[in-house]
Amino acid sequence: MEQKFDFTDMLETLREAGVEKGDMLYVASDVTGLLDDARKRLGVCTPAERNAYLGAFVDALQSLVTEKGTLLFPAFTWAFCKGQPFDVRRTRCQVGALNNWILGHRQDFRRTQHPIYSFLVWGRRAADLLALQNRDAFGSDSPFAYLHRHRGKMLLFDVSLQRGFTFMHYVEESVRVPYRYLKAFRGMYTDADGHTDERSYTMYVRDLAIQSQEYLRDAFLEEHAVLHSASWRNLTLGIINLAIAYPLYHDDLLLYGGQECYRFTGYIIDWTRPPTHDDDLLREKSDKT
Repeated sequence: MEQKFDFTDMLETLREAGVEKGDMLYVASDVTGLLDDARKRLGVCTPAERNAYLGAFVDALQSLVTEKGTLLFPAFTWAFCKGQPFDVRRTRCQVGALNNWILGHRQDFRRTQHPIYSFLVWGRRAADLLALQNRDAFGSDSPFAYLHRHRGKMLLFDVSLQRGFTFMHYVEESVRVPYRYLKAFRGMYTDADGHTDERSYTMYVRDLAIQSQEYLRDAFLEEHAVLHSASWRNLTLGIINLAIAYPLYHDDLLLYGGQECYRFTGYIIDWTRPPTHDDDLLREKSDKT
């Protein structure tokens, strides 16, 4: 008999933390602890059992936001930056076991188009997200901007803010921080219909000559009632309203030297001076006429 897995208590915890029906929820996760708990408490050990358990977990999140809501799981990969071909249907992501599991096992999720910063999406707004043709990873037409405009929320599932808050790079590009610049990457791209051609995409990359360490404190958002933290089965859960988090980091970068974003070594953000590195964009072949 197929084992039924019950996530009722998790869903209640997430509702208390602020997730509602109809929400657009961006899920950043580390499921190591989740699977370890399932092994010890429920005897989930075989690949088939783990598949069933992860499937029930994703089903539970779908039931939380309902079909009126939307789920996004990051499918980021930097292989395209190294000249490797990208296939939107098959290229594995580099940001979590659950996301690769969804890519390989869930036909109800589809992947957005950018070959570096894509998302696996399901739900009411999935069609809008899949239709985005953003060339730039963090630009005004990217999924990050869509999350901002439509008041998306983020679930940190047993992952720290510092490890999972890629949304901050969208804020950095929005204010055009002087220590990053646009860089283009070209490679072979296979779309959802199996058509392959050469394409160029951009990313707002950090000037590697500037030494820095990301410094993203949970307390900063908690103090402003933007991050609501909870615990479930000794796993940490956090819910962030991205539209409210945006101005906090926007102002921190513009007014306070990014003290809640980075610890710089021998560098201070100076908005009166030009960027530390010019944009290094590759021109499309059609421009070379």
